[in-house]
Amino acid sequence: MWRRAFAALCLGALVASSAAAQTWPTKPITFVVPYAPGGNVDTAARILQAALGNALGQPIIIENRAGAGGIIAGDYVAKSPPDGHIVFMGSNGNVMLGPMTMAKPPYQWDLVFTPVSMVSVATNVLTVRSSLPAKTIPQLVAYAKESPGRLTLGNSGGASINHFMGELFRLRAGITWTEVAYRGNAPAVADLVAGHVDMGVQSLVETLGHIEAGKLNALAVLGPKRSPAIPNVPTMAEAGFPDVQGETWNGLFVPKATPAAIVAKLSEAVQKALASPMAIEKLGALGSEPRGNSPEQFKAYLEADFAKWSAVMKQANIKVVTE
Repeated sequence: MWRRAFAALCLGALVASSAAAQTWPTKPITFVVPYAPGGNVDTAARILQAALGNALGQPIIIENRAGAGGIIAGDYVAKSPPDGHIVFMGSNGNVMLGPMTMAKPPYQWDLVFTPVSMVSVATNVLTVRSSLPAKTIPQLVAYAKESPGRLTLGNSGGASINHFMGELFRLRAGITWTEVAYRGNAPAVADLVAGHVDMGVQSLVETLGHIEAGKLNALAVLGPKRSPAIPNVPTMAEAGFPDVQGETWNGLFVPKATPAAIVAKLSEAVQKALASPMAIEKLGALGSEPRGNSPEQFKAYLEADFAKWSAVMKQANIKVVTE
């Protein structure tokens, strides 16, 4: 008897979800971006907005809610009605690394969000000031080991993927350096260009112009393959550190209780939009690669990424913020 009741309940939920998807969206869809206009995540959201066009029958609105490294925006979406009309354009830091490094985080991604689709991944690169004698990763490691702690690294944020990738390299290379903390990527890159710090891990879009101008030397790409923008720069694997890999990703999330049929409908539209020549070209100009996928694929990726960086956090003794 209980089995029939449970089956009826599941069938009812499935019918309700399907019916909701048939009428959804009934009003404009808001993409909540956790940073100010003009940055990499915001620009990617606007490229996706243009690529989607009127595919869903309602306009896409971009709403910028900056603050607390993106946590404010994430918390807002997590507490929004689960009807598919409020969508979070999240990324590494505000989805998992920020909460991971907080003693009392306002949310945990797997408890409050349903992944919809990844949007894009950006290339990250390890760069050094142009005057540093080390011109390759092996030379950098040797330089660091000759005088432990002599190297300085510009840290653009404790909960940033750049910080975590730097720590992963430090662990695998068995070296040390002195960290210099900055409030964001821009001042960290500026001081690296000026020679005030020795090295940094940043996204390619923020450093490419300086690399091309000879103001920074790129030693390695941290992704699984070389970047077409800097084809002569090896990957970390090619430089001797196959375990040192990471990506700056962004993707779409909705509140946890959003009907599955709505999530599927939105994901399919996003995947189709990201496959358009316009999206591929414009994201490529940012040093990014479109990577639409299904909710199930995105969730599996996130679970693996969370496990990886949780382990790095413990091994590197990355501190939890208690205030």
